[in-house]
Amino acid sequence: MAPAPNSAHGLNRPRKRAGNYAVIFAATLFVMLAFGAIAVDTSWMYIVRAQAQDVADAASQAAMIVYKRTGSTSDASEAADGIVALNEVGNGHGVISAIDYGYWDTSSDPPDFVRSSTGINAVSLTLTRAADNAVPLFLGQIFGKDAFDVQVHATSAQRDLRVLLVMDITGSWHTWHNSQVDFNYARTAAINFLNQLTTTYGQTDKIGMVIMTGRYAWEYTPFRLLKDEASDHKARGDWSLLNVASKAGVARNNPNVCAVNGTNNFGSPAGGCYPKMPREYTDEYGTDHTTGLAMARKMFDEEDRAAYYRAMIVLTDGVPNTVGASTIRGSSGHQEKRWREYKGRLPHTEPQIRNDSVTEAQAMWDDLGVHTWVVSFVQDGAFMPEMCHGDGYYTHTNNAAALVPIFDKIAHSLPLAIVE
Repeated sequence: MAPAPNSAHGLNRPRKRAGNYAVIFAATLFVMLAFGAIAVDTSWMYIVRAQAQDVADAASQAAMIVYKRTGSTSDASEAADGIVALNEVGNGHGVISAIDYGYWDTSSDPPDFVRSSTGINAVSLTLTRAADNAVPLFLGQIFGKDAFDVQVHATSAQRDLRVLLVMDITGSWHTWHNSQVDFNYARTAAINFLNQLTTTYGQTDKIGMVIMTGRYAWEYTPFRLLKDEASDHKARGDWSLLNVASKAGVARNNPNVCAVNGTNNFGSPAGGCYPKMPREYTDEYGTDHTTGLAMARKMFDEEDRAAYYRAMIVLTDGVPNTVGASTIRGSSGHQEKRWREYKGRLPHTEPQIRNDSVTEAQAMWDDLGVHTWVVSFVQDGAFMPEMCHGDGYYTHTNNAAALVPIFDKIAHSLPLAIVE
């Protein structure tokens, strides 16, 4: 019988491989655990850094908001600390290791934060978890690493502002309550609004004012840098003289009310009741909001940088009235030359004024991104909310004293941006 093939050499004997498999399995298990540890802890690190950045962003914004309201860096820093204390970073809390106040310099390339004790409109801070407060790892001990450090930065600032107040100075301010007091509140609201912005101005922020009556609107104060206004108060000086359009004559039955008494005698008193304001004649009447919007549009067009945050606050005490031509102004030869003037269309009926006001505000939003607030005293026109756009909103009040806090609220609502 023939022998089995290769049996003499033992080539078909089974080999013992159990030990080899155990070594391979152990090596593979270590590699798998290592990759698992890396995956888990790397994901954890990304999550913690994202949390830290969110907390830093919120803290810098809180500090900027509080500084805008109070003008106090200590109050602002306390607000930032409060945000950090309320929000965990990983399984603990971060610490603000640095906080600085200054302004966001958009004139540099690229824009950058500049520390400053004046003109503060930006807060920059650093949030840290490090050393004894480092963030523990889950499986990093495999590689001999128990924790990792986190450090993030955040800067919040106001956007470059272009703000216009459009003020109705028609004589109806006196008509409604037969008193100068109501317009005094309007003037105070405007000045206080300016004061609020000059505490947190950026280096290129500007503010201006348009005044309007019926057919006419004027650039009462052109756009001025808020940093200049904070030092020389030129616009504030002009705004302190703000009043209704000057009428001839004196009061009908109240020394605080300017009335024409059926005449156009601007010599008694000299220049009319309020000679620092534009002149109106007995046949000039009505309220045309579109004239104020058109003058504002012209001024915004001249400040054409796309990055500007444009805000327009319209204050009026009246619904539209049909505007007609003045024969007396033409015959008197009077022409207002103290301010740049916009002359509206004639005739302009009440329905046209309502429609054109809404259309003009919409176009300013579409073309220039103008955020529009409308504040109405006494009169509550249905078209007025339709003029509001962007961050703006409509407010109606019958209480003149409420105009001051209304304007304060708008000043504080002008937005911030996380810029770094």
